[in-house]
Amino acid sequence: MSWRPTYRSSKFRNVYGKVANREHCFEGIPITKNVHDNHFCAVNAKFLAIVTESAGGGSFVVIPFGRIDPHYPKVCGHQGKVLDIKWNPFHDNIIASCSEDSSVRIWEVPDSGLRRNLTESVLELYGHSRRVGLIEWHPTTSGILFSAGYDYKVMKSFVTESALPSPESITF
Repeated sequence: MSWRPTYRSSKFRNVYGKVANREHCFEGIPITKNVHDNHFCAVNAKFLAIVTESAGGGSFVVIPFGRIDPHYPKVCGHQGKVLDIKWNPFHDNIIASCSEDSSVRIWEVPDSGLRRNLTESVLELYGHSRRVGLIEWHPTTSGILFSAGYDYKVMKSFVTESALPSPESITF
């Protein structure tokens, strides 16, 4: 029997990270400190969404890839702080958010990005009696959204294509 070490040798043990250049970074975005155990950002093929620190409600910013203005518009329709955001894996322009106001909201972002603050959600889901801390889209079936709240409930919502407006009817 041959001797084997008690630990696994990693092929990444001599790999080190490198700080990105300023032209590859986003600056001046006030990232929130209130997401608890959740992620404060979500990314898909078109956009980057980041939960931001704000007073008087919750908001998050949706950034198309590239440079942005420091006063870039935000998605700000919740009355409480935003705790989680997730992009729909089947529709690149659909994002869900949950908040301390015990609601889950579905938003549609135009292909060109935001031109002004987005305050009207496409769909509002209420059912939790306390704040909603986690949301997740079903990975293999379109239109199913799960939410978990601090009321010890996990809820499943069906978001059908007919509930969402057509892209031609959205004006920004």
